[in-house]
Amino acid sequence: MNWSRKMPKSVCVLLLGTALLSCSDQKEIQITGTVRNLNGGMIVYQQSIAGMMNTKTIDTLQIQSDGTFTLTLPVEDYERVNFILYGKAVLGSVISKGGKIQLDVDATAQEPLAIQGVDEKAVAVSRLLNRLNADVWDLRARRGDRWQIAKDTVATSVAQKLKDDAVSLESQLAGLDEDLQEKARQDIRMQLLLAFQNQTMGAFYQASEATRQNWFVELDQMTAFCIPDNPNSTFSPAFYDVVSNEIGIRYYMRQESIPEGVEKGIGLMYYGFEHRLQGKAQEAAMAQLFLEDQERQMNDPKMPVYAERFLQLYPETSWQPLVQEAMEKNRAFNHTRIPEDLHFPDVSQAKTFQDIIAPYKGKVIFMDIWATWCGPCRDSFAFVKPLQEYAQEKDIVLLYLSIDNPEAEEKWKKMAAHYDLKGEHIRIQEAFKQEIYDTFGSNGALYIPHCVIIGKDGKIRQKVAASPEKMEELKKQLEEAIK
Repeated sequence: MNWSRKMPKSVCVLLLGTALLSCSDQKEIQITGTVRNLNGGMIVYQQSIAGMMNTKTIDTLQIQSDGTFTLTLPVEDYERVNFILYGKAVLGSVISKGGKIQLDVDATAQEPLAIQGVDEKAVAVSRLLNRLNADVWDLRARRGDRWQIAKDTVATSVAQKLKDDAVSLESQLAGLDEDLQEKARQDIRMQLLLAFQNQTMGAFYQASEATRQNWFVELDQMTAFCIPDNPNSTFSPAFYDVVSNEIGIRYYMRQESIPEGVEKGIGLMYYGFEHRLQGKAQEAAMAQLFLEDQERQMNDPKMPVYAERFLQLYPETSWQPLVQEAMEKNRAFNHTRIPEDLHFPDVSQAKTFQDIIAPYKGKVIFMDIWATWCGPCRDSFAFVKPLQEYAQEKDIVLLYLSIDNPEAEEKWKKMAAHYDLKGEHIRIQEAFKQEIYDTFGSNGALYIPHCVIIGKDGKIRQKVAASPEKMEELKKQLEEAIK
């Protein structure tokens, strides 16, 4: 969650299945296998770093023309590799201390990963962790409620249901070696703590002050029960969400005093990790803070300063290459120069939507409503080149309307340049903000990216136009507007 402000955004959800494999003393994992029934899809994977799950970096699985692949990864501990059919479905994951693994993937099968050498206990634990992870995501997305806690307003009742579930699930871990058993146990507890945090945040916005305090007291006890600071907690894909939520709840909901000299945002998050975590938990949380900067393309100019502090604190960290790469991208973004073919007209005096499009009357306008914090918006910019060529040929105005807040002014301009968004750029102003939301939104919410086509007469021709990803459909809509 972004604790600096609350705003609508698109969310991508990953539910991580798990397959537990026998291990060896080898210092690498070599996974070979075949892939079937992708139907034009792409498989990506996430991997742990020295036993600490990295949920902020996604790599593409390189599949040969005959459908085979080989993936070799370093090993320092039990490592976890999550496989995802990008944008469509979660396939599962592999946990191992090393060795050669055969992995056959059928994207349409009920159990997409067929892994050789897994005993019955490993399969059972795999399914257990998979179900729990899916159940927690369903709760957070309001798609399901296995514990019957979504409408339970009593904090002690919710906590007890989750604790009882933890005890029940952990009883099924018998037979695993001690190291893996502890990692699976902490994964269970991180997932259930994330569920309790979710309910606490929901109660905060609906309950009385007295009820809020009851939830906070119970949250402290639940946190003590689940122990995020346990080094094995870092093995859980829920770990980073748990520890970042904890900082947000502490300072933005419970209103604890922010230490003098600590700025909100990145500064407060780093301070929280620095003073509330230690050892492996601190290392994993801090590292993913920098990787999140690139995953979400926040490009906070202060990030490299904190990254240097982190690398001094953990000079031998296995996260170093990823952190350094992320900070190189951060610095490159913040040194971006604004080219002349990006225009930022002054709209400070504009009062209505018609005021901002009036200068382009007589031309068809393609308008893209976006924001710097919107991941799907940024993804869509990969498809702008054909649109730019077509717009130049047909004398169509490309108008990018950002709904960013005023404090994002500099970042907004740099991001427009970073993606080479040739055209007209306007940031929403308070005078016409409500009109934009009312005209292009629904029930007070504006979902972005949102594309619009405006005719030569200034009238809206397509209130919800095709996006640049669907260029052929968009061309037809633009041609109709040109006529």
